[in-house]
Amino acid sequence: MTEKPNILIVDDELGPRESLRMILKPSYNVLIAEDGYQALEIIKQVPIDLITLDLRMPGLSGIDVLKEVRESNKDIQVIVITGYGSLGTITTASQYGVYDYISKPFNVSDVTMVVQKSLDKKRCGTDIKKLLEDIGTLRGLSKIDRTKKIFEKCAAFIRDLAKQGVTISNAQDRANDLDCIKFLKLLSDILQNKTHVLAEHAERIHYYTSLFCNALHLTNEEKEVLEVASYFHDIGKIGIEVEYAESDKYCDDKQSQEWRQHPEQGVAILAPVNFAPAVLSVIHHHHERYDGKGFPDGLKGDEIPLGSRILRIANVYDALLLAKPYPETCSKQNIARELNGYGEGELDPHLLQIFLKAIQCNDERLQ
Repeated sequence: MTEKPNILIVDDELGPRESLRMILKPSYNVLIAEDGYQALEIIKQVPIDLITLDLRMPGLSGIDVLKEVRESNKDIQVIVITGYGSLGTITTASQYGVYDYISKPFNVSDVTMVVQKSLDKKRCGTDIKKLLEDIGTLRGLSKIDRTKKIFEKCAAFIRDLAKQGVTISNAQDRANDLDCIKFLKLLSDILQNKTHVLAEHAERIHYYTSLFCNALHLTNEEKEVLEVASYFHDIGKIGIEVEYAESDKYCDDKQSQEWRQHPEQGVAILAPVNFAPAVLSVIHHHHERYDGKGFPDGLKGDEIPLGSRILRIANVYDALLLAKPYPETCSKQNIARELNGYGEGELDPHLLQIFLKAIQCNDERLQ
């Protein structure tokens, strides 16, 4: 008989804590912590699979608990369940690998669905970690050969997933889209594990693009394309040295040229496994600028795919927000003003205003 997963509920409020316990107890081993300090003590003593975590607690905050957990264990799944939040707080939490967010008051179906999918993600990790181990055996090769072999192993692994029915190559076959996308997200996390910065960045970009999906009322197919592209847009950086994988700001000319090739390298990884052409196009062009001064093709205005223009705004916003020493305390108005100034000529002005409005509306909803 398979052992039930261990779930730790961390909340200082009795009502939500007991509600979650009653919902989860039939299917899982449930442990309770009334504050952050108690939660950390339990984690030291019991192998926890998943934590439901309130962000706003007296003493040790939810963010502080997250930081402590991630220092010792990056495999525990975390779901934030809170009636308090701001965009900065959510962004900060996302840096520490939060799987999903549920606002109070919550309902039974939301909780059970998110918990199950989070645990499914954890179970999927074994095969992908094996892939990572295989990639680790390539260290003795030259950089060019190693990069080529990494691409080959990634492509072969995703082809194996396709044989198992885990694929998004056919936009009309949508039976397993949600599970597939979550699984692909995990693959993106692990492949970019050489620096957690890349994986965490992908998670935040996905969050920002989801705001676009809601504001623009995109079709299911358009949402799928954008969701997958948001997770994989920087996958081409896996062959780039860690020191300058994030930006070409401090690169020499040779390194800068390699960095500028990462959108095309990303397509090179994904193209052989029959990803949807629209996904590859969004990834290929996510560094194009609205004024035509971007790369790789110097596209201008509406020549740039909609998904690429959306990713560009999300990337610029993320760079500006994360440049702040304490993003959870920064002002939305200041960030909006800075983004408007920074985006002149670079970003689609119409989409930019939609994004800023979506951020403000979503932030107000979470208050």
